[in-house]
Amino acid sequence: MRVIVEAPSRLHITLIDLNGDMGRIDGGIGVALRDPSLRVEVAEASEDIVPDDLRPVVDLLRSKMGVNTSYRIEIERPLPQHVGLGSRTQTLLAIGKGISLIEGLDYPPREIARIVRRGGTSGIGVAAFERGGFILDGGHSRRVKPDFLPSRASSAPPPPVLFQHPLPEDWYFVLAIPDVEPGAHGEKEIDIFKKFCPVPARDVEKISRIILLKILPAIIERDIK
Repeated sequence: MRVIVEAPSRLHITLIDLNGDMGRIDGGIGVALRDPSLRVEVAEASEDIVPDDLRPVVDLLRSKMGVNTSYRIEIERPLPQHVGLGSRTQTLLAIGKGISLIEGLDYPPREIARIVRRGGTSGIGVAAFERGGFILDGGHSRRVKPDFLPSRASSAPPPPVLFQHPLPEDWYFVLAIPDVEPGAHGEKEIDIFKKFCPVPARDVEKISRIILLKILPAIIERDIK
């Protein structure tokens, strides 16, 4: 059996609360993009034929899903890496979805995200994989996630989606990717969170006001101005 899984890229526009004095942190807004998009083929095989950097993830998925099948995984149309399009999250979710379909399990994206530890800071990538559109997530309780960390360093589950709405068909995003060094990731990304968090509460308040009274109404009323 073989399956093809396609997924959008995503733009994470901003995290909302990196102060945390009200008992929650993170929260974010973002959008799913049809182009560029990801295409992954997952097929049963006599032995694993998997890109080296994805072997630990495939082993983890097998273990958590309770299966022992071997797979051939081909990233037929990859997303650009470390440029802010959510390539890692979308790739891991697509592989997890493909494996679960082959095994007749059809795990929901949020459960796959828990397994592969995505969505521990921003829920935009997971929600974009599920249904696309414009997304607002509600962040994490500090009882669940006490520290400021990027998703790949957090074991928190994906946050709740508070608002998810299709964007008007005649709205476009101009995506420019400069030819520079890749964006921060890994330990460098963790260090940025440690250095700059918590941010002032007044910054969180301003972001929240812009989202609630400008961005969300603009989407519902289809008024980009």
